[in-house]
Amino acid sequence: MAKKNTPSKRQLELRLSGQLFEIPPLWDVLLIGRHAPIGPEAARRMAESLAPGQFTLLRVEKGPVEALLVRKNLLQALEPKALEEVLLEELAPLLSEEQVVRAQVEVVLHTGRVIRLD
Repeated sequence: MAKKNTPSKRQLELRLSGQLFEIPPLWDVLLIGRHAPIGPEAARRMAESLAPGQFTLLRVEKGPVEALLVRKNLLQALEPKALEEVLLEELAPLLSEEQVVRAQVEVVLHTGRVIRLD
């Protein structure tokens, strides 16, 4: 006996996400490779023209990354050396000296406290 044709069930799932638009449309950090098409000073000037006073340039001594262009407000939460160490440890192995990579850094504070109830 043949089965009765039933209409197919079709669904459309729509996922949306939104994010605050920031000027300039850079992320929090640019990792600038030693042989990238844009050098550290040119990247700094570009950021300065788009967002005066919001970025600082951190030079890197060795490895594929020559410099980090960092949003200054990140350095209020983290010491420059600590941020540099994390970025280089996690991201530098993934890029070549010819690349410029943008990174988003989210600073989240987790805290807990025990209150004594006497």
